[in-house]
Amino acid sequence: MKLKFKNQGFQQDAVNAVADLFMGQERTTHTFSNMDLGQTSFVYQTRTSNQLLIDDAALTENMHRVQKRNLLPLTDSAETHQFCIEMETGTGKTYVYTKTIFELNRRYGFTKFVVVVPSVAIREGVYKSFEVTKEHFGLQYDNVPCRFFIYNSAKLNDVRAFATSTEIEIMIINIDAFKKAENIFNQDQDRLSGSSAIRLIQDTHPIVIIDEPQSVDNTPKAKEAIRSLNPMCVLRYSATHREKINLLYRLTSVDAFRLGLVKQISVFSSQVEGGHNQAYVRLLSVSNEKGFRAKVEMDVKEKNGIVKRKTVTVKPGDDLFLLSGQRELYEGYTIAGIDCTPGYEHIEFGNTVEVALGRAIGSVDENILKKAQIRRTIEAHLDKELRYTEKGIKVLSLFFIDKVDKYRHEDGTPGIYATMFEECYQDLISRPKYAPIREKFTADVSKVHNGYFSQDKKGRLKDTRGDTQADDDTYNTIMRDKEWLLSFECPLRFIFSHSALKEGWDNPNVFQVCTLIDQKSTFTCRQKIGRGLRLCVNQDGERIEDKNINILHVMANESFADFAAKLQKEIEEDTGMKFGVLQLDMFAGLTFQQEVTREHTIDQEEAKELVDRWFADGSVEKWKADAELVAAEEKISADLESGKITSPPNPVTEVMRQVKMGATAEQAAAAIVGITSTITTVEERTLTHEDAAELMQHFEKKGYISSTGKIKDTMKVALKNGTLDLPQKYEAARERFVQIISAADSKPPIRDASHDVVVRLNKQVMLSPEFMELWRKIKQKTTYRVSIDTEQLIKNCVRDLKDMPPIPKARIITQTADIQVEQSGVHHVEREMRTTDIADSYQSLPDIVTAISDEALLTPETVTRILTESGRLGDFLNNPEAFLEQASQIIRDNRHALAIDGISYIKLDGQEYYAQEIFNTSELIANLDRNAVKVEHSVYDYIVYDSSSVERPFALDLDHDPDVKMFFKIPERFKIDTPIGTYNPDWAVYLLKNGEEKLYFVLETKGSERLADLRDVERLKINCGKKHFEALGSGVEMQVATEWDTIRKRI
Repeated sequence: MKLKFKNQGFQQDAVNAVADLFMGQERTTHTFSNMDLGQTSFVYQTRTSNQLLIDDAALTENMHRVQKRNLLPLTDSAETHQFCIEMETGTGKTYVYTKTIFELNRRYGFTKFVVVVPSVAIREGVYKSFEVTKEHFGLQYDNVPCRFFIYNSAKLNDVRAFATSTEIEIMIINIDAFKKAENIFNQDQDRLSGSSAIRLIQDTHPIVIIDEPQSVDNTPKAKEAIRSLNPMCVLRYSATHREKINLLYRLTSVDAFRLGLVKQISVFSSQVEGGHNQAYVRLLSVSNEKGFRAKVEMDVKEKNGIVKRKTVTVKPGDDLFLLSGQRELYEGYTIAGIDCTPGYEHIEFGNTVEVALGRAIGSVDENILKKAQIRRTIEAHLDKELRYTEKGIKVLSLFFIDKVDKYRHEDGTPGIYATMFEECYQDLISRPKYAPIREKFTADVSKVHNGYFSQDKKGRLKDTRGDTQADDDTYNTIMRDKEWLLSFECPLRFIFSHSALKEGWDNPNVFQVCTLIDQKSTFTCRQKIGRGLRLCVNQDGERIEDKNINILHVMANESFADFAAKLQKEIEEDTGMKFGVLQLDMFAGLTFQQEVTREHTIDQEEAKELVDRWFADGSVEKWKADAELVAAEEKISADLESGKITSPPNPVTEVMRQVKMGATAEQAAAAIVGITSTITTVEERTLTHEDAAELMQHFEKKGYISSTGKIKDTMKVALKNGTLDLPQKYEAARERFVQIISAADSKPPIRDASHDVVVRLNKQVMLSPEFMELWRKIKQKTTYRVSIDTEQLIKNCVRDLKDMPPIPKARIITQTADIQVEQSGVHHVEREMRTTDIADSYQSLPDIVTAISDEALLTPETVTRILTESGRLGDFLNNPEAFLEQASQIIRDNRHALAIDGISYIKLDGQEYYAQEIFNTSELIANLDRNAVKVEHSVYDYIVYDSSSVERPFALDLDHDPDVKMFFKIPERFKIDTPIGTYNPDWAVYLLKNGEEKLYFVLETKGSERLADLRDVERLKINCGKKHFEALGSGVEMQVATEWDTIRKRI
């Protein structure tokens, strides 16, 4: 089995973010020679290196362009040559930097790359990724020669080959292999003719890629080791940057979950309820910062007599009998001592009972809980196999254990966890519902589970940290088996591991993660979910993107609320983002465009330049042919003659008036000197730190946020209603601010597995007369024809091109600022800004007519007429690429609009949508808290909705309406062809009015019923949908609605 990969937009954006840094760099390979002095001869070796040909100013300009494009704050300078790319776990970080290597080679000829990793696990994972993507990238990049290898101090010839090869060379190395002076990497070696590996690498100026920099260069010594490689630049890839240096691209955990780029997370919580029959005490923490203190969890009887488990802080001498509400079970449990010695933390009671950190007394046997977790994991696994096996998806489950001996003893006999597993598995698999699974997979329970554990030199299994030499073979085995584990031919479906799988390894088909470890473990929530976040694949190696399939279940030994809270805290600590909190750096550096209107008086030099240009580009002649301008000029002339006005108000009409009177160009120019007019320009603005602080103060005064930036309900309501109060000067950036604030208010997308439901197709409903009649009304297929009025198209395009904002020449901006060092920090105050146009900033002009003809599917003659009549070709000379981009968009949009205005649909005889193909018979998993609501009068027993504010109440209203006999959400497979892509309407409804009249509706639910409020593409597709159903002639009416009640009132 081979994994297959496809180009994904967000990954290409991350690749381009780095590749565009070096725009202006020529494609080149730098070759140099070094003389190696051997024992018997002089040897000249030719080596190749990366060479950066653009300066830091150009690099900084490119960086700012990338940051603006990706809506990131601008950083001051790229002179450090270090850059960060932030991508959430499971979204293909290694794939992205691998593709970036090939892209940098194709564009600029760079060939030397060093990938630095923090651990053996990640090193092996990276190497495996290069192996499995080799064929994929070979096809994309013309099989350009490329060699990748893991640095091995016993194979220094690999380093020599790295330095001398002219092909792409990628060395993968652990930071520990070269951060110490005594490392072989840093020592002169006879095997390298007296040179050292570090010197060979330095000469190549490699591009250094740091995988997980927060774990690589997190000490001064490690940072110095990275610098010692003499890198051309350093690219830092992580989901959890501690240092964000020149951030180029960001894909946060919230983005990844929202866009469906990783699995959804569902948590099964295993906890004891009602187990208050013993003196329960769990030691959570100890401290001696302000006297000896300990936090314990214990059972406390409240005033109403109900016993609840609570966290209590205790000190020496405290009596748990009193703290528990005088529960007799705690008599004799007085704190006698608190020990904070690292590794020996515990508390001791007066009755000599001791409790170690993370341990508990008086609780239910923990093995009962562990067995319950194992059983729930197996059950969830088998349920998914019932649904996914026929789709070609192999289901895997992963167990993390605290001690290897609990799974397998030294002599190879099963440990307690293996015994529990086999008992639970055999009990569950014998159930009648799992008969298809018994037929598909082996009956030998010993073959369905296995463990990956490290061994000592005698072959005995042992507990390790995951970063020792003993772990190497474990990682090799895991990586070698990755594709094999995905195949149905492999009987292994349940994997047990100690530490080896905490990082660096994941498998796309891990659907269950069960943590059989104690709560004091340092194993984080992010590590738990990280092993199974990737979207799953089928037997053909193809990625499956169905959200109803990609659900990762975590069997946690804590409550759902605790898990969600811990995950949120970890994300905040790892990434620096604060959920529900606005921070200054969210706004500082943000760029946006705004229209600036100001009074301007024309001087002599400017007047001559304007008039010369107007005569040269034919503007004056066009004005004379424009009826509105002629009428305006005549009125102004009359007002001047009558004395109603004393000076010409507008330079355009004044030039027209002068020409009409026979004036020369020089005379016309003299006539407009001194005219003051209002000029509106589009300018780019960047928010400074001071601007961001002012904005935060504004939000706090409006009651939107607290003094710490925490978002209040008032801001949430304002966002929902579209009434967010912004300072007027930021109105142009309203959409950007709303996006930032909404993202900040997002929460980790965890769902409660106890509210998961199975969505099934009700086959009896599909055979009912109501469904058959409604389906017969909408099942006919159509095709469309378009008729475009070319003259109207030209007229509309000319109008919009004339209204297009001016496109300025490329400019140099010079700014002056005073630097002030104060107690509050270093500030700057801008004093002056000047701009200078750059004349002829291009070497050649693109073939604009051909380019637009190809883009808009129009004839060259039509495009020529549009451009000529628009009178905007002067802007094309100012900035060819900018003009081409905007003009193409305007012409393409107008063509689409006219095509749809003139569209007609006709039925295709004998062609229809078949219900058995459109409606999915497979069971789906949905969640009542997130995306499902139970209904009675539909094809499925639950409606899976996209919007909780519109679609959910709409479904309930339909289900509760006694006149609605049948309704369903139209499946995505039902597609109507349009000129701008396929269209899938939302609902089909069959209603019986007054018990007699049958009405049929196809409905599109939106946040607004006004088509003008919808995006252009949505509006045009809905228009096509209406014409499609009109062409069917079956009496089906299509409408747009926000509420079912609104439709009912129209009937």
